[in-house]
Amino acid sequence: MFGSRLNDEVNVAIDGFEISGVSSIDFSYSNSANIIKPLGSKKGLTTVGGSTQQKVSISSHMIYNDPLLSNTGTNVMSGNIRYSDIAYRFSEGYLDSYSVNCAVGTVPKVNASILIYDELLSGSEVSSDAGITSEISITSQGSINVTCDNSTTNRVIGFDYSIKSNRKPHFSIGSETPASVELILPLEFTAQVQIEVDEAFPESSFSFLENRENKTVVFDINRKDGTNLQELTIPNATLVSESISASDNGSAVLNLNYIGHGF
Repeated sequence: MFGSRLNDEVNVAIDGFEISGVSSIDFSYSNSANIIKPLGSKKGLTTVGGSTQQKVSISSHMIYNDPLLSNTGTNVMSGNIRYSDIAYRFSEGYLDSYSVNCAVGTVPKVNASILIYDELLSGSEVSSDAGITSEISITSQGSINVTCDNSTTNRVIGFDYSIKSNRKPHFSIGSETPASVELILPLEFTAQVQIEVDEAFPESSFSFLENRENKTVVFDINRKDGTNLQELTIPNATLVSESISASDNGSAVLNLNYIGHGF
């Protein structure tokens, strides 16, 4: 209508993989600029105040093993958003943050942020091979497992999981793009998980002081047939807080908060 593009006409690809299940995507850039006022002149002058900040944000439903998760390290990504014969593309992107929200009765939701260090270009047609997706699976109690302290429970109600990759670009004089992009290790992990209480009790509050970084927390999201859809891990995990909540309209729920680090 009126020359607009509908969402089913828009395709998104990362590293030649057609991303399915996308609920939203944002390509954006911003420039830092200063206005200087030379002495003796009524005219101003706009100058560059810093490097161009460029980002791609993707929200999607996890309906297959997510290819973006493997890019938390030093991998360089390319990508594009296309409609008809028009494309907006980049060739040098790095995963900045990655998070998963998973809850009983819903399709897991993925949010990824990609920092772009080359120029975002528009108007060029880009071809891409479609990726292979799996059957859409709705999570339920029994299809989400969490493993910690050598024990596993499938009474998970939901969890939020995130990874932060800190990066530092290095520029040379007169260059518009960085000569290199340094990954500053370690990667930072956080997770909040809600578990229906059976025989579980919180740990003693001061155990944090003695039992730091001695855990590996693993979240498994499975399909209806029992095969694994996605595995998410927190290395060197530390349990930083716990709480139990109960109400007259539901079961008691144990809330756990973890941080971790690794590479």
